[in-house]
Amino acid sequence: MSMYVLIAASGVLALLAAAGAGWWIAQRVLREHYETRVHRVVDMVRHQHATATDKLRAAHAAVQTELERQRTTMHRQVAVATVEARNAAVRLEDQLRMAYAELDRLRMEVDGPSRRTARAELDDGFAVTQPWTSRL
Repeated sequence: MSMYVLIAASGVLALLAAAGAGWWIAQRVLREHYETRVHRVVDMVRHQHATATDKLRAAHAAVQTELERQRTTMHRQVAVATVEARNAAVRLEDQLRMAYAELDRLRMEVDGPSRRTARAELDDGFAVTQPWTSRL
């Protein structure tokens, strides 16, 4: 019986050794497949990251260029707007002078030359006119 036990024990040991060797080989093959897959995924993610980074850099450069263009044109636009506002103010002052002159002319027609008074020129940008209270 001891011989049968030895044969059975050696068979069990051989079976365990074969199972251990199979497990070791399977683990090694699976680990190699896993590492290959991980490397492939990492390479793919790195490539996607590099592509996205390049796109973002290009977009940033385009936006930076547009910002610089806006900055340079803004100064011109402000200068043009200032000149336009100044020209409009000058035109309005001229219209105001003409209106005051017309008022003076109409007052002269109504009141006649007897009420005419000598007036000094003012340098404050307004037309020289008679005050409205002088008619009262």
